[in-house]
Amino acid sequence: MDSPTRSSAVPRNVLIVMPRWVRDGGVGAHMMRSAAALADAGAEVAVLVARIESDERIEGVEVIHSPLLYKTDEMEPRFAEALAREPEVVHLNQLDDPGVVAFLRRRAPVVLSAHSYLACASSVHYFRPGEGCGRAHGPGCVPNLLLRGCAHRWNVTTFAGEYRKAGRELEAMRSADMVIGYSQAMERHLRAAGVAWRRVVPYFPTLDPLAGDGEESRRVVFAGRLHRSKGAETLLRAARDLDAELRICGDGAELPRLRRLAVRLGIGDRVAFRGWLAPGELAQEFADAALVAMPSLWPEPFGLVGIEGFATGRPAVASATGGIPEWLEHGVSGLTVPAGDHRALAAALGELLADPARRHAMGEAGRATVAARYSRAAHVEALAGAYADARSAWQDSRGPAVPAAS
Repeated sequence: MDSPTRSSAVPRNVLIVMPRWVRDGGVGAHMMRSAAALADAGAEVAVLVARIESDERIEGVEVIHSPLLYKTDEMEPRFAEALAREPEVVHLNQLDDPGVVAFLRRRAPVVLSAHSYLACASSVHYFRPGEGCGRAHGPGCVPNLLLRGCAHRWNVTTFAGEYRKAGRELEAMRSADMVIGYSQAMERHLRAAGVAWRRVVPYFPTLDPLAGDGEESRRVVFAGRLHRSKGAETLLRAARDLDAELRICGDGAELPRLRRLAVRLGIGDRVAFRGWLAPGELAQEFADAALVAMPSLWPEPFGLVGIEGFATGRPAVASATGGIPEWLEHGVSGLTVPAGDHRALAAALGELLADPARRHAMGEAGRATVAARYSRAAHVEALAGAYADARSAWQDSRGPAVPAAS
């Protein structure tokens, strides 16, 4: 196969750092696909990981195993092999350490991805369903954690450590040459946090769409971590009022409780808990679904599952919170409802399940949204722009070059 022609905007050599080489949900799946897209655009891509949990390999992407990546504070054992490749840019994912940023910036510009609410002690960034937090990390977070319930748990013994961790994340973001958010909702969060160098880069679907019989079905699919913030409980309560089958795709600490709740609500025979699925299996779930439900309680940083469904031509019913309204146009590509309102969710789901023609039109509108705004090409173009801006900021911070002595 001929090697790809590198776009002039794409760096020659990129180092991506992430915890694991595996499609472990949204971040892992996205970064593997993003690395592939950069390689297809002509970049030499290396991915440095602490653990390799998948035998999947991508042409043009070298996977470098560093078992000590998260197990030591010493920098050389963690990064020496990867830095020997002399990357033009280092892109950090889920390694939000100011010491790491400072070390790597001696060699190359550092880009840091904020896939979620970094510099937030509670990490989920909301007080109650639909009520997000707009403040920056600081002393005011302490009474919020203790009195306003944004920690969403009663155990206070971890609060001090989480507060310090958020402070380190904030320092890392402020010292990086560029911080990437993936929605305008995250842009607002980064701006409030005082991050000067920031850019929005669009996600793109990580699954290859498949054919299915979803347009004739009454199946509703939920995909994601089974954590309270994702709102699967709200969906189960809504299902009591629906003539529909639910497919819950994902795993997490909430799974046993949700299983018991489905039985208690009398819908156990209509709910299938599918667990974590391989990419092809999840793509088939979307293809065989009538629509996708995203009943999130927290302000989703983006909501990647929604555009996965769109790419298959399936509309979404989702909470009007966080980054969701940026890609889901109410009444056009799906319906939005107040977060945490199971009656409103049931009404919206029932409305679309009863109208296949409207679902089809909304699904096609969602497919058009992905093509226009969340394509692979749009992602690579924006990412290359972020890398270029990071390099300019890095060079400016180092001052003018000193001529060599004659």
